[in-house]
Amino acid sequence: MTDVDWNAELRKIEREFDGLPPEPSPAALKARRAAERRQEERRRERTVRLGVQARLALVVVLAAAIAFWPYARSCGAGLAAYLGAEVMVVAGGLWLMVCTWRNRMPKTHGAALVMLLWGLMLVGHQVLPRVGYARSPTGEPARWMCAP
Repeated sequence: MTDVDWNAELRKIEREFDGLPPEPSPAALKARRAAERRQEERRRERTVRLGVQARLALVVVLAAAIAFWPYARSCGAGLAAYLGAEVMVVAGGLWLMVCTWRNRMPKTHGAALVMLLWGLMLVGHQVLPRVGYARSPTGEPARWMCAP
């Protein structure tokens, strides 16, 4: 018996007769698959980077907007809403820190840490005088609920 695979030889002749290029070698197929994997990885990294930057923008805008809070926040429902917004800054900072840690983005991770610390500082500025740990800036005791 001969070692010629007549089915493979017939496929080659048919491809040549149809005007198609010869079948790629295993090395060429491997190189093409590797190039496709690299391209897919680059696309995924770009998408992740864009998503993390969008998250960072959201948290930074919220953290900056807190400084311009237009409502009363000394006691009662206004204080609860303000603390809720501050907690959202903390949660956004944590969310961003997890995303940047998983995707190995050190500069953005530093920004996320700053956002987390900013949020914790804001919460501490409201909570500590009310629990008796710090004095309020006005000198009078800070209250959770407004006087009736």
